[in-house]
Amino acid sequence: MSDISIPGVSSKYNTTKLVEDLVEAEKIRLTRMEDEKETFETERSTWRQLNRDFGELQRTAKALYGFENPFSEKKTESSDERIITATASRNAPLDEYSVTVKQVATADRFLSPSLDRDFRVSAGTYQFRVGEESLTLRYRGGTLNDFARRITEKGEGLLRASTVRDTSRTQVLMIEAIPTGSENRLIFEQDARQLALDTGLMQPAPNQDTQLTLPTLSAGNVNATLRSSILTSEGVYVPPQSQARISIPDSIEDSLVLEFRYRTAEWTSEDLSPPQAPGALWPKGPDGRFGNITITGEAPSLQLPTATPWSPPERTDIRQLFFLETNSGESIELPEIIPGTEWQTLRVEASELPPDLTGLLIDNPNTYRGIEVAEARLYDPSRQGDLVPAKPVESAGDALLDFRGIEVRRSTNSIDDLVDGLTLNLKRPSHEPVDLSVTPDTETAKEGVIRFVFAYNQLLTRILVLTDSSDVLSDKQSVLDELDYLEDDEREKLEEQQGLLRGDFTITQLKNRLQGIVSSPYPTRAEEELALLAQVGVSTNASSGSTGGSFDQAKLRGFLEIDEEVLDSALSQNIDAVKDLFGRDTSGDLIIDNGVGQKIDEYLTPYTQTGGFVSNRISRIDTQIEGTQDDIDDYKVYLEEYEADLKRQYGRMESMMNQLEQSAQGIENFTNQQNNGR
Repeated sequence: MSDISIPGVSSKYNTTKLVEDLVEAEKIRLTRMEDEKETFETERSTWRQLNRDFGELQRTAKALYGFENPFSEKKTESSDERIITATASRNAPLDEYSVTVKQVATADRFLSPSLDRDFRVSAGTYQFRVGEESLTLRYRGGTLNDFARRITEKGEGLLRASTVRDTSRTQVLMIEAIPTGSENRLIFEQDARQLALDTGLMQPAPNQDTQLTLPTLSAGNVNATLRSSILTSEGVYVPPQSQARISIPDSIEDSLVLEFRYRTAEWTSEDLSPPQAPGALWPKGPDGRFGNITITGEAPSLQLPTATPWSPPERTDIRQLFFLETNSGESIELPEIIPGTEWQTLRVEASELPPDLTGLLIDNPNTYRGIEVAEARLYDPSRQGDLVPAKPVESAGDALLDFRGIEVRRSTNSIDDLVDGLTLNLKRPSHEPVDLSVTPDTETAKEGVIRFVFAYNQLLTRILVLTDSSDVLSDKQSVLDELDYLEDDEREKLEEQQGLLRGDFTITQLKNRLQGIVSSPYPTRAEEELALLAQVGVSTNASSGSTGGSFDQAKLRGFLEIDEEVLDSALSQNIDAVKDLFGRDTSGDLIIDNGVGQKIDEYLTPYTQTGGFVSNRISRIDTQIEGTQDDIDDYKVYLEEYEADLKRQYGRMESMMNQLEQSAQGIENFTNQQNNGR
């Protein structure tokens, strides 16, 4: 409050204290209004906290039955993670796979011989191609180390280069492609070609590719029409129940690869049936005349044999059609064919070719399937026109694996198109198969259930504290006394809220409804064997309401507890039924309409949504706070005016009293003078 200074006014009447006492008496109403505002603010804070607890429970409940529910998560296990690992998405089928990694995908990596430390790269345009991508570097000239650094900076994701000092006076250059696969070969173009020769990265190719001669046919029971259609514009066609052989040159270099294309054609019984002979026939005898008499000729009475009808052969379906032949008489099986009219490429790496290879045998025992082979050749995959790498550290190659007996070739070590939702990550080759399994991720599902139970208990704790009716004079045990797991700061916050919503029917009704939802049965695919949360190890303490014959109030509060052993067993044995327990479509309209999670989400929506119960309650409290604040502001103005008015009145009173005292003193002085004069 502002003070009024009145010069000359004596304070011997202690008017300042009188004014302060009168103002403090008037402030009692202000204190009550401020206390009322503080109560409203505490109530608002309480409802906001309740709203957060409602929202957390609703989110955890919805997470158990929504599109991203944890029961649909999958995990993979590999019998040897050093060779192959896998990841599975939610749509991956539950299954087991046997995979043999024959080779991993690699990239071209070329190393030069030792070069002088003073080796310099000339100015020019250096172009490198990796698959369909290319890198062009216009270089002004400089050291080998600077050139390698420029390539790495510009070739991010495509190419990198480095230099290593192998001795104190020499260095080596390494250039490598980043993308893997045989289709991503590293090609040197323009000035890069000459640099590759100058540094010894590349050298002239010693051999040429060998295009293999079309084979001759060794036919079985094949009719003349099929024989006339064996040689095609693409290559050679091997009809059903026929063989063909492609001869291989006597000497094969270690770096050569055998490759050819093939496709199949399906036959019908009409395609295979031979022409039918009409069979033997007797001519009919001629008619004769004798005078006016006509003599009719008759057919011979002798019974002639009939032609035996042709019957189609039984269907034979064999996919092992290609074999490598050797001088020693050994026959090596190649991967099974993939039937279809689209061309398929079969490639045999140099490491898989026997040293005494003599030919490729095409043995087609099938009765209703022919196969066409084209473009059979032996070639060096690292060849770049008339150049080959002089010292390849690693050559670009595809990943090759046996997946359930099918040979699979890919250009990358991360393969995601074999099985929907399953990605294989190849680490290194192995001759032994690796077992992969896709199973439900029970740990993730368990964590989701635990989060739900925690959110439920947090909300129930909040409600019990807010509606706690115990006090000092009551014999009832306080809720907070039962929560011995609380930290000190958590306990203090809850103590501030204890009993704030005591008697609030809405909150009590909500608590009872939630307890009813978590204890009710729900339809699942396991029917009565799994219809309650208690059957998956989630139950209330009410099931153990007495311990040792003594009554325990805390056991009847309704908190949920988890028996992890029972929950783990339910998730591992029947996770789909556990999923149904939290949310299931019972009407067939693809909308989840039942289950613990769905019912809690549905019930809490009117409380948590914008414009819902809690939002409206907080808005009303905000209005009360604003109204109370306005009253406080108005009353503060009144107190200031009231104090100022008191100070003015008491100031005038003291001034008047002072004047009266002066007048009385003057009269007394005059009287004393008169008495002394006598």
